[in-house]
Formats: sequence, C-alpha cells, structure tokens
Amino acid sequence: MRPMRVLSLLLVSTLFACSSGTQTTTTAVPAALGEMPEVCIDALAEYLRLIEPVVEGIDFENLTGSDLETLGSELEGLSEDMTAEIEGMDCPDPVGSDDEAFNAVIALAEREAPGTVGYLEWVAAAVSGLEGPGEVSGDCETDIGALQGIIDQGGTMSELTMTQVVEVGSLVASISTACSPARAQEFFEREDVAEFLEER
Repeated sequence: MRPMRVLSLLLVSTLFACSSGTQTTTTAVPAALGEMPEVCIDALAEYLRLIEPVVEGIDFENLTGSDLETLGSELEGLSEDMTAEIEGMDCPDPVGSDDEAFNAVIALAEREAPGTVGYLEWVAAAVSGLEGPGEVSGDCETDIGALQGIIDQGGTMSELTMTQVVEVGSLVASISTACSPARAQEFFEREDVAEFLEER
C-alpha cells in the first residue's frame, strides 16, 4: 500500500522536525514547546521556513496517493539534508499530548512560516485518523463488504484522496484482525483486491 507508506514518511519527517535543531535565532515559544532549548525551537522554525515553498498552496483535502508520492519525495530530500546537519544534537520532544504539541507547532508556523499551516493541520488530522478506529464495524464480513464496495468503484489507492486512503487503511487493519488468518489471506490475495492495493 504505497500511499500509506508515503503518508507514514511525511508524518515521521514532520514530527522529526519537532525534536531537531540547526541554527539559533530569536523565536517566540508556544507553551507546549517551552521546555525545549532555544536552539531546538529555532531549528523547528527554520525547518518550517524550509518546507514552506514545497507545501504552500496545496489542496490537501483532495490530495491523491500519486500527489502524495511526489510531495513525499520532495520532503524526504529536505529531511535528509537536515538530518546531516543535526547529527549529534539531543532535543527533547514537545511536552503535553500530541494535540497540544501539534497546536504549538501550528502556532509557531502561523508566525514563522504561515504557508505551512495547512500542511501541519492536515498532518495532525492524518495522525488522528490513523490512531482512531476509522469507519469500521469490527465485523469481518461487514468490513470486507465495505472495502469491496470501494474497490468496485474502480481505480487504485494512488487515485484516492488521503481521507479515502485513511479509510481504506482502517478497513484493511480491521479485516486483518477481525477475520481469521485464512479468511483475510483469501480476501487480500484476490486479484482485484491486490491490484487495488497495488500489491501486484
């Protein structure tokens, strides 16, 4: 499921920036980031400014898996460059819950790199969607039917919006746990299912 793997990469690269540093400037600090050293806050602000030209203006509500691959490749390149610069630094994670941490980063972005706000809000929503149960029943055959209904509409995962990708991911996870191993394997190995999930 390539779009889900790329989505995971984007989440990791964004959250990674919350605990990394590169250079020092004077930056106003949201409460959830208050325990972080100044160099780390400055680094996060610099990271947001770095990715702003890449993520600004993107319609994340209608982003497809194919679009996500392109975005992931661009952000991966930026993250790789940053990783080379921050080796040896030891910045703590933001304090509080994930929601509080994201809200603090978004507040920082509104001042330092407003073009990244839409991206960060989308990432926060994606994290919430991946952590939550999604639109699933928890019943094997019911969720197989729901996923089959999506598959029957045609296309592949790369053509779905990210909201739909998260929904499919929730159904796949539910089928994997609610169904017997034999039933889940039988369903996922069907040609139409494998082609939709881009496993072939």
